[in-house]
Amino acid sequence: MNVATQELRRRRRTWIGETWDSNVGKKSIVAVTGLVLVGYVVLHMIGNLTAMLGASGDEGHAQIDSYGHWLREFGTPLLPYEFFLWVIRVFLLGSLVVHVVGVYQLTMRARAARPAGFPAKRIGRSWAARTMRLSGPLLLAFIVFHILHFTILAVDVTPLAEGEIYSNVYGAFQKWYFVVLYLAAIASLGYHLRHGVWSLFQTLGIDTPARNASLRHGATALTVVVVVGFAMVPISFATGALPEPVTGPNAATAAHTPTEVAK
Repeated sequence: MNVATQELRRRRRTWIGETWDSNVGKKSIVAVTGLVLVGYVVLHMIGNLTAMLGASGDEGHAQIDSYGHWLREFGTPLLPYEFFLWVIRVFLLGSLVVHVVGVYQLTMRARAARPAGFPAKRIGRSWAARTMRLSGPLLLAFIVFHILHFTILAVDVTPLAEGEIYSNVYGAFQKWYFVVLYLAAIASLGYHLRHGVWSLFQTLGIDTPARNASLRHGATALTVVVVVGFAMVPISFATGALPEPVTGPNAATAAHTPTEVAK
């Protein structure tokens, strides 16, 4: 390829492409997509906590069921049913793909730049930092499983029904292995989130010596809130702290009246 052709291709490249190709730019994009995913994790935790309001609410449905219905109806009738929800899903999926690909490419570049026979000097790092390469793939695998389980309803080990979120979750967390699986995933999320948020501060230039301690404590506090918030739901269902559903496939037989059964 001659110099003129290379120059022409260089000029045709967009600033996004140039940013993505540079290590600094790629790290910034990874940080921004990470920020998007952190925001989603916090909002998802808040949404999950509506399950703590119990089995009955608006018109006999659990509050978490009403919340899920509200998400699907948001923007109607101006927007099609579930349109807003799918926009969010596509946006989050795109952010996740960019984040994962960016982290992978940065890791490969770091390995390629390391001289043969000269391993990187070991420095003092937190356990969360040392496990980032493990917690990331584990979280990705769990996200796929979680979508198959509670979104697509394909993991039908326990009875599942569309729109019956409280009942679906209640039934799943009566099985000890689902409780263990979700708590392990939450622990992995905690390790990843703690170091990820701190790295995000550094990459975006928010960190300074004067702010160092505050940002570290802030990242730790956020991680604790998220881990405890997510863990409360499976533990509460498994221990019986939350009541049986009054609607849905896992509702107690005694809770159904003849009229409800006929429906």
